[in-house]
Amino acid sequence: MTGPNRASAVAVFAFAVLIACVMLVSPAFAFAEGEEDENVVNPQQLPDSSFIFDTSITDLNSADSYFDKQTVQVVGEAVGDAIAVEGDPGHKWITLMSSNSDSNASVSVFMTNEQAERIDTFGRYGTTGTMLQVRGTFYLVCPEHSGLTDLHATHVSVVEKGKHHPDELNPNAFIPGAVLVVIGLLVTGMFYWLRERRR
Repeated sequence: MTGPNRASAVAVFAFAVLIACVMLVSPAFAFAEGEEDENVVNPQQLPDSSFIFDTSITDLNSADSYFDKQTVQVVGEAVGDAIAVEGDPGHKWITLMSSNSDSNASVSVFMTNEQAERIDTFGRYGTTGTMLQVRGTFYLVCPEHSGLTDLHATHVSVVEKGKHHPDELNPNAFIPGAVLVVIGLLVTGMFYWLRERRR
């Protein structure tokens, strides 16, 4: 290889090595500066207190200060009626009852009208209310609602739609009553027959 050609080859090789070094070093700089990677730990970041406690309405009924102002998530049946909030036409009060059949625990949920409209049925006699999953901030003593223990909903989703349970006519339920009527008539007839016989 002649002198000029050799110098050109060396220059091209050196340029290629320089480009490769720049490409290898650039991601490292970007990672160090936190501009390219979102998973970089930021030592200036404040602690995040928005951890979600997936809990139950029964637990909230017996909650202590540990749950106060925490983000919780519960599942329960909407019962009663949607109650208008005095002075706040954009919100409703909903009573959410525990989905556990062994518990009568309930919690008052403060939610928007749009969230409340997702409830198709409220639980009462002969009806199972809409099952809701509610996520929000739990207040043991709510500063906005006169110290009421409540849950301020931020997210409401339907787990299961409500159901009506119409009473069905069961003929077998009349059998014991009919038997007692027949026995009563027989006893009454026997009583009158014995009384007439003594005359």
